[in-house]
Amino acid sequence: MAPRNFARLSRVLQLAPLLASALAIAPARATEAAAPVIVTYGVSIAHVPIGTAKFSETVKDQTFHLHLAAEFSGLVRMFFAPDLSADSEGSVVNDRIVPKHYQMIVNHPDDPQKVSMSLVGGTVVSAELHPPLTVRADRIPVLPEHKHGVVDPLSGFLIPMKMGADVTPELCTRVIPVFDGGGRFDITLSPGSAGTLDIPGYKGPVVTCPVRYTPISGHREKKNNVTYMENNRDISVTLAPMAGKPYLVPVKISIATLIGDIRLEAEKVDGLELKPDTKPSNTSASSTSASSTSASSTSASSN
Repeated sequence: MAPRNFARLSRVLQLAPLLASALAIAPARATEAAAPVIVTYGVSIAHVPIGTAKFSETVKDQTFHLHLAAEFSGLVRMFFAPDLSADSEGSVVNDRIVPKHYQMIVNHPDDPQKVSMSLVGGTVVSAELHPPLTVRADRIPVLPEHKHGVVDPLSGFLIPMKMGADVTPELCTRVIPVFDGGGRFDITLSPGSAGTLDIPGYKGPVVTCPVRYTPISGHREKKNNVTYMENNRDISVTLAPMAGKPYLVPVKISIATLIGDIRLEAEKVDGLELKPDTKPSNTSASSTSASSTSASSTSASSN
């Protein structure tokens, strides 16, 4: 099996699709770190468990650090890769996250992969892929303008909202410009449905957003998986508010792919509690069990 194919799954796990260029975050005190938020997910393909993933967020001294780690089991571990990790860090300016560094590592014994990227004010100033993307005649070139006004994939775990606002489908309305180190794509979230979620560490409102993926550059235009993802109507993300912070975090992600539905579903949350003044919308409320989440894209930049 070609480990390179695992890059598609790894990018799904990064939730590249879920980041707005203006992410909001509550500033921490200058002398102490805010308690980290840690979300543990179960990962499955076609309803078959394949591993777990953990996302954590920490803020200290006006800086932030986001971390995602995933470990796989069974055939995925044997033929593709045992684990992957991703990190994003930067500063907090006027209550907003400004990403500066991003890194993603796929740990495969025969074909390790690494992405390193630096940004300044939403502009990519350097991006390295090891090994680099293979030169293909049908690969859409990355132009300088594709690296402006973008965010890194991992920062997309956080979706901005006003403090104390009701959790309504309208929170989904946004277009997220993402650069993953090898290419640019847009993720469009649209209004879906409000509901509730009850898992260890969190009980409260959620909102589910349909997601669309639009490749811009770095992808292979004629690849079947690119066309499939661009036309995919079965991608969604379910978001939950974070206590005392003006953003939501994904608690469920569902992406229909050529190899079956890939799902990340929160099983436990530490440091994420329902705010007393936050409540679900009364319109079109539905249980999270019926809603699926989010999507990823870069299955598009396939070699």
